[in-house]
Amino acid sequence: MADTLSYSPCAYFRGGRLALVTLLSLAGISGCTPPRLATPPAPSEREPDLGPPGRFPDSGIGSSDLLLTRASPDHGTFLGGNSVLLRGAGFTEQTEVFVDGRQIEGPELELVDGNRLLITEMAPGAAGFVDLEVRDVEASSVVEDGYRYDAIDVDPVRGSVGGGIFVTITGSGTDFSEGDEVRFGLSPCVDVTIISPTQLTCRTPPAAIGSVDVEYVPNNRDGEERESILVEDAFEYFDSSDPTAGGLGGGPINGSMNISVFDAVTGNPVTDAFVLVGDELDTVHQGLTGVLGSISFSGEDLVGEQTVHVGKRCYEKTSWVSYDARDVTIFLIPWQDLRCAPPGIGQLPGGGAGRAGAFVSGELLFTNGVEFEEITPGGWNNVPEPRDADWERVAYVYATQRCPTCTNPPPAAGGGIQRVTERDLGIRGYPYRIFVRPAAFATYALAGLENQRTGEFIPYVMGVVRNLLAGPGQEIRDADMLMNIPLDHFIDVRLTDLPPATDLGPTRFTVSSHIDLGGEGVIVRQVGEDELDVLEAFRAENALRFFAQPALFGALSDGRVRVEANWVTGDFGGDPSTNTRISGIRAVDQEVAVGGFPPIPVATSPAFGESIPEDRMLTWEAAGGTQPDFYMVLAVDADSNPTWRHFVRGDQTFAPIPNLESVEDIDDIVPGFFQWTVFAIRIPGFDFNTMSYRDLNQARWNAWAVDAFTARQ
Repeated sequence: MADTLSYSPCAYFRGGRLALVTLLSLAGISGCTPPRLATPPAPSEREPDLGPPGRFPDSGIGSSDLLLTRASPDHGTFLGGNSVLLRGAGFTEQTEVFVDGRQIEGPELELVDGNRLLITEMAPGAAGFVDLEVRDVEASSVVEDGYRYDAIDVDPVRGSVGGGIFVTITGSGTDFSEGDEVRFGLSPCVDVTIISPTQLTCRTPPAAIGSVDVEYVPNNRDGEERESILVEDAFEYFDSSDPTAGGLGGGPINGSMNISVFDAVTGNPVTDAFVLVGDELDTVHQGLTGVLGSISFSGEDLVGEQTVHVGKRCYEKTSWVSYDARDVTIFLIPWQDLRCAPPGIGQLPGGGAGRAGAFVSGELLFTNGVEFEEITPGGWNNVPEPRDADWERVAYVYATQRCPTCTNPPPAAGGGIQRVTERDLGIRGYPYRIFVRPAAFATYALAGLENQRTGEFIPYVMGVVRNLLAGPGQEIRDADMLMNIPLDHFIDVRLTDLPPATDLGPTRFTVSSHIDLGGEGVIVRQVGEDELDVLEAFRAENALRFFAQPALFGALSDGRVRVEANWVTGDFGGDPSTNTRISGIRAVDQEVAVGGFPPIPVATSPAFGESIPEDRMLTWEAAGGTQPDFYMVLAVDADSNPTWRHFVRGDQTFAPIPNLESVEDIDDIVPGFFQWTVFAIRIPGFDFNTMSYRDLNQARWNAWAVDAFTARQ
């Protein structure tokens, strides 16, 4: 039964309120990035295959015998998450699919028809070719080397033909270094920055509409020959706003604008949505979207920066303020209100099916602790002797997380052995077995002294096992871990360039330090409720010191320290707050300066508790700190429904809310209390005029500030 355990990945937004969490999760804002899915097959691909039996013998069309012929696409990122269509014959609901010997779970498999099976979410895999297989009760069919896991992952996978899109390239088993080149089609990526041997960033060159290959070309330094890595059709150029991630695109406005509106949950076009260009209702640039959810405007006055508002009953209204992009794709977020549900719907949908987890097992191997290390069964020589009867030698085993705030399944679930003591001697070391998420990851263990009375844990040594890959329901065995990384270093963090606090806060600093292993995830060291790499302070004059840190060599040689600093309010880390994070830190036993805090928004009109002004303009101040790239303003009115969302360029501090009640079926703000929250956000390589909804994922932010205000309508 243990091997059939499932879990549902979730995200946790620090310092958020319940209503705010709902808004953010619907918009994709979270501390945990969901798997990136490739574009589903076009509608024509989803129609049933036709043709008389035997007409296409090589394809299997018209045959009832089980046959697998090919995969489309036949390659994808080693991180998984993309969709793959399997072609063949004889497919039924009972057909099982295996990729590299690992079975694809039910929630990730969809039967399209007898000739097609859709893997909706590929599991991660080691770079290289793998076999594909289908099975039923009586037969099986295999395509050897039918799918290739690409050794590099490109994020995002789409961008404007004008280029300049900030992309992150993550490698598996790569050795990125200065002087290396990345080509999009025939043109080199510009502003290449090496983050680590497995991660780099750059900006895309301009190109024509369509898909291009992405090629990593190493600089063969010192006569060392390193192979290029080519991924076919890895990046798509488009001449409008991103068709899947929405937002702005298409180049500067020069006489015309195209607006497309979609439901943020279903992805369907929203018909009869009211679109207003500018803030005045007497403009000719207004109208309702058509059956495809789109509307276009033209005129000599449509030049340069514009503002657009979109509204429809039972949806949150959305505004883009002071942008210069001729194509806008807007995702309207539907209200979670039963009054807006279709007839016969009595409750909101629940959560989806979970996916089966995996297990990793092996032994912790301790050394003799001298210069020429030898494994010593039965000895924990690099952990001190217990101080007294209250203390004992203990180790805890974990898997890396996808991001610092992402949640892993409980390691001890399903009979797992996460806590190991020196009494648990196995063959050569100390057995462990932990429950993990299906992914590419690393495991690590912390060994030290634990007080059995108080629960205090003091770490002295750690071990790491790299390059692990587990599919759903799989167990990785013999993942023995050498416990030979001493925790005898420190990192000092000094907070700089803080903006001024408001009358309400912030009041307290929370600083965390984690080790980023690129595509294998993040080491977040925590024992029970005790977060080993999180410090709190009420003042920031002195540097904060993280003890028990490892040196980044050996198994951690490509690791980078990632520091996040939060200046928050109250014991529960609330708002007002300002937050920043930096990554790529290599040095230990040194001081690291962490700055770049955005200013904390302060409401000016309406001031706290006042009525919305006659000009219907929300305004705020943002003093000190580092100017954000953009603001996002979320408003909730007296009936608790999200009423408005604004995206505002970072050098502007206002958000207009025109009264649209003269438009049929659109209500104004409900009278009563009105809460509005302002986010000030910074993103590496950001350009407001090419912003997409992908940028609302908090994992992309490197700094943000938040405060919420109450007004009256």
